[in-house]
Amino acid sequence: MKSYKVYLTKSSEVASRIKSSFQIGGEIQSLSSGKVNENTDLVPTVYHDKGFYYCTVTLNENGEHDAPTYELIIC
Repeated sequence: MKSYKVYLTKSSEVASRIKSSFQIGGEIQSLSSGKVNENTDLVPTVYHDKGFYYCTVTLNENGEHDAPTYELIIC
């Protein structure tokens, strides 16, 4: 199972800086960032097409959790 941390901001620069603060490896499986639109699956639809940007950190299952976790962090 995968877990997700999604950072949401009104600044593309902030989303990019958040992404660059992480490195793939260990428990971090992937990183992505961009402008929130109708195709952004991990962001609630209330934020779609409203000028928001995101950074998604996908975490590998590390055996500590019984179920995947999801965090939405608004910056």
